[in-house]
Amino acid sequence: MNNNESIVNKPKHDVIQTLRTAHQNQTQLNLMADQKANILIGTLVLMFTVVLTRLLQFMEGNQQLLLPLLVLVLMQLIPLVLTVLVLIPKNINGPKHQDISNIANPLFFGFFTRYSEQTYTTYLNSILQDDESARALLIKDIYQIGLILRRKYILLRMAYVSALLGVMVPLLIWLWMMINPGV
Repeated sequence: MNNNESIVNKPKHDVIQTLRTAHQNQTQLNLMADQKANILIGTLVLMFTVVLTRLLQFMEGNQQLLLPLLVLVLMQLIPLVLTVLVLIPKNINGPKHQDISNIANPLFFGFFTRYSEQTYTTYLNSILQDDESARALLIKDIYQIGLILRRKYILLRMAYVSALLGVMVPLLIWLWMMINPGV
């Protein structure tokens, strides 16, 4: 093999390697989004445990921190719900008996597991005839994973911002109550 043949064959390899890298990166980003959501859920649940214990104590005696703690708990429910939405798998609906050639993504288990192994294997073998068809499927899969990632990261951002606000607002209420004790 001479240098010209090596250069001609290299771009095909580079294309599939680029697609694989993009696919792996998106898979890692998906895992990171789930980990961040789990961390925030753990933090919020721990905070709920501590704050609710304090709320019960303050209800019996000192009422000074009751309002800020109550606001804290109520405001932290928003990021809790948002992070749970990040982790809940999207419901994949669609006609259960549609032709396999009409499924949205033949590489995603949520679609192809509706069919028998034989039907799926036959279909995949029929559409994967060359490198170009494999690339097209991988590109479609990358795009659809990207849509899922977009949704997850939007929800994560909203959860983190609302968690931050859920700390700042009760803190401001508490400071206002300290400055204006008679109100």
